[in-house]
Amino acid sequence: MRFRTWAAAVTSAAAAIALTGCTVNGPDPAPAPTAPENGSANLPQRPAELAIAGKNDADVCTWMSAEQQASLLVGPGEPLPKDGNNYNGCGYLGDTGAARFAIGVRIVPEAVDMFLQKINSSPGTRQTYQLNGFGTVQSQINGGESLGCDAFVDAAEGQTIWINMQLQTPNAMNADQMCEKAQTAAHSAVTTLQARS
Repeated sequence: MRFRTWAAAVTSAAAAIALTGCTVNGPDPAPAPTAPENGSANLPQRPAELAIAGKNDADVCTWMSAEQQASLLVGPGEPLPKDGNNYNGCGYLGDTGAARFAIGVRIVPEAVDMFLQKINSSPGTRQTYQLNGFGTVQSQINGGESLGCDAFVDAAEGQTIWINMQLQTPNAMNADQMCEKAQTAAHSAVTTLQARS
């Protein structure tokens, strides 16, 4: 029953993404100026390469500890249903009392810049910041600000961690709150992966 609920939430979120694109609007932590690397404009040089290539859904579901999940107000992770994109990942359902939401953490075997072009990210609304030294991009599709927030972490050469926060309760969170959830989830995943390397 819980899986069906998650699948319904993810399907609903995927439909919203397909119709409006990934959404983001939120705080822009001031990163230290750094040089771009590997053609990724505005992204700093990585401090290392995170070992994410080839990881399966079960692996991704270990990237957030029980404590990190509790801080995000989400339940245990479950493998994300595949919808043709074949990106391995893990999904979490969350509830703040006023808001229900879903967070997906996926491995995308493409560089951040290439993936942003693929999903039609609006260059004029992108924000770049750092998570433990790793360049991260938030992006927004105009008109879709109320649907959620996405973070794209430049994890390794040709590898991106995509964190997608989708609001399931309309207007229950503002853009800053949604982006804070995406940033916290991204920070949790990066921190866990760095500790394992």
